[in-house]
Amino acid sequence: MKTSKLFISFSDIKGVTLVSGKEYSLDTSDIIIYSIYLPSFIDLKSNLSQFLNSPELKKAKRFYKEIDRDRFIIYRSILKLILGAYTKSDIKNIHLDYDFNKKPYLASHPWLHFNISHSEDYAAIAVSHKKVGLDIEFLSKDFKFTNLLPDIFDDHERLMIQNADDKKNTFYTLWTRKEAFVKALGKGIDEDFKYIPCTDGQHNLEFKLVKNTQNWQVYSFDFAEQYLGAVSYEGLPTTSDNLLLYMIPDSMENLLEMTQKRNY
Repeated sequence: MKTSKLFISFSDIKGVTLVSGKEYSLDTSDIIIYSIYLPSFIDLKSNLSQFLNSPELKKAKRFYKEIDRDRFIIYRSILKLILGAYTKSDIKNIHLDYDFNKKPYLASHPWLHFNISHSEDYAAIAVSHKKVGLDIEFLSKDFKFTNLLPDIFDDHERLMIQNADDKKNTFYTLWTRKEAFVKALGKGIDEDFKYIPCTDGQHNLEFKLVKNTQNWQVYSFDFAEQYLGAVSYEGLPTTSDNLLLYMIPDSMENLLEMTQKRNY
Protein backbone atom coordinates (compact mmCIF):
# COMPACT_ATOMS: atom_id res chain seq x y z
CA MET A 1 0.00 0.00 0.00
CA LYS A 2 1.30 3.45 -0.92
CA THR A 3 2.01 5.79 1.97
CA SER A 4 2.65 9.49 2.29
CA LYS A 5 5.78 10.88 3.88
CA LEU A 6 6.18 13.94 6.08
CA PHE A 7 9.57 15.57 6.60
CA ILE A 8 9.97 17.89 9.62
CA SER A 9 12.90 20.15 10.43
CA PHE A 10 14.01 23.68 11.32
CA SER A 11 14.64 26.51 8.88
CA ASP A 12 16.96 29.49 9.34
CA ILE A 13 14.64 31.66 7.24
CA LYS A 14 15.38 35.32 7.87
CA GLY A 15 13.01 38.25 7.52
CA VAL A 16 13.79 41.03 5.04
CA THR A 17 11.92 44.25 4.30
CA LEU A 18 9.69 44.07 1.25
CA VAL A 19 11.30 45.81 -1.72
CA SER A 20 9.28 48.71 -3.12
CA GLY A 21 8.04 48.05 -6.64
CA LYS A 22 8.64 44.30 -6.37
CA GLU A 23 7.07 42.23 -9.12
CA TYR A 24 4.62 39.74 -7.60
CA SER A 25 5.08 36.38 -9.26
CA LEU A 26 5.61 32.86 -8.00
CA ASP A 27 7.87 30.09 -9.20
CA THR A 28 6.56 26.57 -8.64
CA SER A 29 8.95 26.09 -5.69
CA ASP A 30 8.29 29.44 -3.97
CA ILE A 31 6.77 29.63 -0.49
CA ILE A 32 6.51 33.29 0.46
CA ILE A 33 5.58 34.39 3.99
CA TYR A 34 4.60 37.96 4.80
CA SER A 35 4.99 39.30 8.34
CA ILE A 36 2.64 42.03 9.59
CA TYR A 37 3.37 43.86 12.85
CA LEU A 38 -0.21 44.91 13.57
CA PRO A 39 0.38 47.87 15.96
CA SER A 40 2.27 49.70 13.18
CA PHE A 41 -0.88 49.74 11.04
CA ILE A 42 -3.42 51.04 13.57
CA ASP A 43 -3.26 54.57 12.17
CA LEU A 44 -3.99 53.16 8.70
CA LYS A 45 -7.11 51.30 9.83
CA SER A 46 -9.58 53.72 8.19
CA ASN A 47 -7.73 53.62 4.88
CA LEU A 48 -7.42 49.85 4.97
CA SER A 49 -11.09 49.31 5.77
CA GLN A 50 -12.00 50.60 2.28
CA PHE A 51 -10.64 47.35 0.86
CA LEU A 52 -13.17 45.25 2.80
CA ASN A 53 -16.60 44.39 1.44
CA SER A 54 -19.85 44.59 3.38
CA PRO A 55 -19.75 41.03 4.83
CA GLU A 56 -16.15 41.57 5.96
CA LEU A 57 -17.00 44.86 7.66
CA LYS A 58 -19.93 43.17 9.40
CA LYS A 59 -17.59 40.41 10.56
CA ALA A 60 -15.20 43.01 11.96
CA LYS A 61 -18.02 44.57 13.99
CA ARG A 62 -18.81 41.22 15.59
CA PHE A 63 -15.50 41.20 17.46
CA TYR A 64 -16.17 42.12 21.09
CA LYS A 65 -12.88 43.94 21.68
CA GLU A 66 -11.87 46.96 19.63
CA ILE A 67 -8.28 45.70 19.35
CA ASP A 68 -9.53 42.47 17.77
CA ARG A 69 -11.67 44.44 15.31
CA ASP A 70 -8.68 46.57 14.37
CA ARG A 71 -6.43 43.55 13.92
CA PHE A 72 -8.98 41.82 11.67
CA ILE A 73 -9.35 44.91 9.46
CA ILE A 74 -5.57 45.17 9.10
CA TYR A 75 -4.69 41.58 8.29
CA ARG A 76 -7.75 40.92 6.10
CA SER A 77 -7.17 44.03 4.00
CA ILE A 78 -3.45 43.28 3.60
CA LEU A 79 -4.32 39.71 2.63
CA LYS A 80 -6.56 41.06 -0.14
CA LEU A 81 -3.81 43.43 -1.29
CA ILE A 82 -1.37 40.52 -1.50
CA LEU A 83 -3.85 38.33 -3.37
CA GLY A 84 -4.62 41.21 -5.72
CA ALA A 85 -0.92 41.68 -6.41
CA TYR A 86 -0.33 38.03 -7.32
CA THR A 87 -3.50 37.65 -9.38
CA LYS A 88 -3.17 41.11 -11.02
CA SER A 89 -6.75 41.73 -9.90
CA ASP A 90 -8.52 44.81 -8.61
CA ILE A 91 -9.04 44.48 -4.85
CA LYS A 92 -12.82 44.85 -5.24
CA ASN A 93 -12.75 41.62 -7.27
CA ILE A 94 -11.01 39.61 -4.53
CA HIS A 95 -13.68 37.49 -2.86
CA LEU A 96 -12.70 34.74 -0.46
CA ASP A 97 -14.51 31.43 -0.58
CA TYR A 98 -14.43 28.81 2.16
CA ASP A 99 -14.20 25.03 2.08
CA PHE A 100 -16.07 22.71 4.45
CA ASN A 101 -13.44 23.28 7.18
CA LYS A 102 -13.71 27.07 6.73
CA LYS A 103 -10.30 27.32 5.09
CA PRO A 104 -10.35 30.33 2.73
CA TYR A 105 -9.45 30.02 -0.93
CA LEU A 106 -9.90 31.92 -4.20
CA ALA A 107 -12.32 30.11 -6.49
CA SER A 108 -11.39 32.63 -9.21
CA HIS A 109 -7.68 31.71 -8.98
CA PRO A 110 -7.41 28.12 -7.68
CA TRP A 111 -3.69 27.96 -8.56
CA LEU A 112 -2.86 30.44 -5.80
CA HIS A 113 -2.73 28.78 -2.38
CA PHE A 114 -2.55 30.90 0.75
CA ASN A 115 -2.94 30.68 4.49
CA ILE A 116 -3.06 33.20 7.31
CA SER A 117 -2.22 33.05 11.00
CA HIS A 118 -2.33 35.67 13.72
CA SER A 119 -1.26 35.80 17.35
CA GLU A 120 -1.22 38.87 19.60
CA ASP A 121 0.65 41.69 17.81
CA TYR A 122 1.54 39.78 14.64
CA ALA A 123 -0.16 38.29 11.63
CA ALA A 124 1.47 36.24 8.87
CA ILE A 125 0.35 35.26 5.39
CA ALA A 126 1.83 32.46 3.25
CA VAL A 127 1.34 32.19 -0.52
CA SER A 128 2.45 29.45 -2.90
CA HIS A 129 1.53 27.35 -5.90
CA LYS A 130 1.57 24.46 -3.43
CA LYS A 131 -0.96 23.71 -0.73
CA VAL A 132 0.34 25.55 2.29
CA GLY A 133 -0.42 25.91 6.00
CA LEU A 134 1.03 28.43 8.43
CA ASP A 135 0.93 28.92 12.18
CA ILE A 136 2.56 31.55 14.38
CA GLU A 137 2.28 31.66 18.15
CA PHE A 138 3.27 34.11 20.85
CA LEU A 139 5.23 32.37 23.59
CA SER A 140 2.90 33.38 26.38
CA LYS A 141 4.29 33.22 29.91
CA ASP A 142 0.81 32.80 31.38
CA PHE A 143 -0.50 29.99 29.18
CA LYS A 144 -0.78 26.78 31.23
CA PHE A 145 -0.35 24.04 28.65
CA THR A 146 0.38 21.07 30.91
CA ASN A 147 -3.21 19.88 31.16
CA LEU A 148 -3.55 19.94 27.36
CA LEU A 149 -0.68 17.56 26.66
CA PRO A 150 -2.62 14.24 26.83
CA ASP A 151 -5.20 15.52 24.35
CA ILE A 152 -2.86 16.82 21.64
CA PHE A 153 0.38 14.82 21.91
CA ASP A 154 1.26 11.12 21.95
CA ASP A 155 3.35 9.55 24.73
CA HIS A 156 6.71 10.18 23.02
CA GLU A 157 5.89 13.84 22.33
CA ARG A 158 4.67 14.42 25.88
CA LEU A 159 7.91 13.04 27.25
CA MET A 160 9.90 15.33 24.95
CA ILE A 161 8.11 18.34 26.39
CA GLN A 162 8.27 17.17 30.00
CA ASN A 163 12.01 16.39 29.77
CA ALA A 164 12.98 19.52 27.82
CA ASP A 165 15.12 22.22 29.40
CA ASP A 166 12.80 24.80 27.85
CA LYS A 167 9.37 23.19 28.11
CA LYS A 168 7.46 26.20 26.80
CA ASN A 169 9.58 26.50 23.66
CA THR A 170 9.34 22.76 22.99
CA PHE A 171 5.57 22.81 23.48
CA TYR A 172 5.09 25.67 21.02
CA THR A 173 7.52 24.16 18.51
CA LEU A 174 5.59 20.90 18.39
CA TRP A 175 2.18 22.59 18.54
CA THR A 176 2.85 24.98 15.63
CA ARG A 177 4.08 22.09 13.49
CA LYS A 178 0.88 20.14 14.00
CA GLU A 179 -1.25 23.22 13.46
CA ALA A 180 0.56 24.26 10.26
CA PHE A 181 0.26 20.75 8.83
CA VAL A 182 -3.47 20.34 9.47
CA LYS A 183 -4.04 23.82 8.02
CA ALA A 184 -2.15 22.78 4.88
CA LEU A 185 -4.34 19.70 4.66
CA GLY A 186 -7.46 21.82 5.17
CA LYS A 187 -8.31 19.29 7.82
CA GLY A 188 -8.83 21.35 10.95
CA ILE A 189 -8.29 20.18 14.50
CA ASP A 190 -10.15 16.92 15.12
CA GLU A 191 -9.65 13.57 16.83
CA ASP A 192 -6.68 12.82 14.55
CA PHE A 193 -4.74 15.90 15.67
CA LYS A 194 -3.03 13.96 18.45
CA TYR A 195 -1.55 11.53 15.93
CA ILE A 196 -0.11 14.13 13.54
CA PRO A 197 3.71 13.74 13.67
CA CYS A 198 5.61 16.77 14.94
CA THR A 199 9.14 15.61 15.81
CA ASP A 200 12.24 16.10 13.64
CA GLY A 201 12.86 13.69 10.79
CA GLN A 202 10.87 11.79 8.19
CA HIS A 203 7.58 10.10 9.08
CA ASN A 204 5.24 7.73 7.29
CA LEU A 205 1.68 9.00 7.39
CA GLU A 206 -1.36 6.81 7.89
CA PHE A 207 -3.95 6.97 5.13
CA LYS A 208 -6.65 8.13 7.54
CA LEU A 209 -4.64 11.28 8.29
CA VAL A 210 -4.09 12.49 4.72
CA LYS A 211 -6.43 10.37 2.55
CA ASN A 212 -4.04 10.57 -0.41
CA THR A 213 -0.43 9.79 -1.30
CA GLN A 214 0.93 13.33 -1.32
CA ASN A 215 4.19 13.99 0.47
CA TRP A 216 4.62 16.95 2.81
CA GLN A 217 7.18 18.94 4.74
CA VAL A 218 7.04 21.18 7.81
CA TYR A 219 9.62 23.74 8.89
CA SER A 220 9.85 25.54 12.22
CA PHE A 221 11.37 29.00 12.29
CA ASP A 222 11.90 31.96 14.60
CA PHE A 223 9.22 34.38 13.46
CA ALA A 224 9.90 37.33 15.78
CA GLU A 225 11.09 37.92 19.32
CA GLN A 226 8.96 35.71 21.57
CA TYR A 227 7.14 34.26 18.54
CA LEU A 228 7.57 30.88 16.89
CA GLY A 229 6.32 29.88 13.46
CA ALA A 230 5.85 26.76 11.37
CA VAL A 231 5.00 26.38 7.69
CA SER A 232 3.86 23.24 5.90
CA TYR A 233 3.57 22.57 2.18
CA GLU A 234 3.44 19.79 -0.39
CA GLY A 235 6.47 17.78 -1.47
CA LEU A 236 9.62 16.39 0.06
CA PRO A 237 12.75 18.54 0.56
CA THR A 238 14.65 19.65 -2.52
CA THR A 239 17.43 22.16 -2.95
CA SER A 240 15.16 24.26 -5.16
CA ASP A 241 12.63 25.17 -2.48
CA ASN A 242 12.58 28.94 -2.06
CA LEU A 243 11.28 29.80 1.42
CA LEU A 244 11.25 33.57 2.03
CA LEU A 245 9.97 35.86 4.79
CA TYR A 246 9.08 39.48 3.97
CA MET A 247 8.11 42.20 6.44
CA ILE A 248 5.21 44.30 5.18
CA PRO A 249 6.03 48.06 5.22
CA ASP A 250 3.65 50.23 7.25
CA SER A 251 2.77 52.99 4.79
CA MET A 252 -0.18 53.27 2.44
CA GLU A 253 2.11 54.32 -0.42
CA ASN A 254 4.10 51.10 -0.16
CA LEU A 255 0.99 49.00 0.36
CA LEU A 256 -0.61 50.40 -2.79
CA GLU A 257 2.52 49.53 -4.75
CA MET A 258 1.71 45.88 -4.07
CA THR A 259 -0.78 45.92 -6.92
CA GLN A 260 -0.72 47.37 -10.41
CA LYS A 261 -4.12 49.01 -10.01
CA ARG A 262 -4.07 51.99 -7.67
CA ASN A 263 -7.38 53.68 -8.30
CA TYR A 264 -9.63 52.19 -5.63
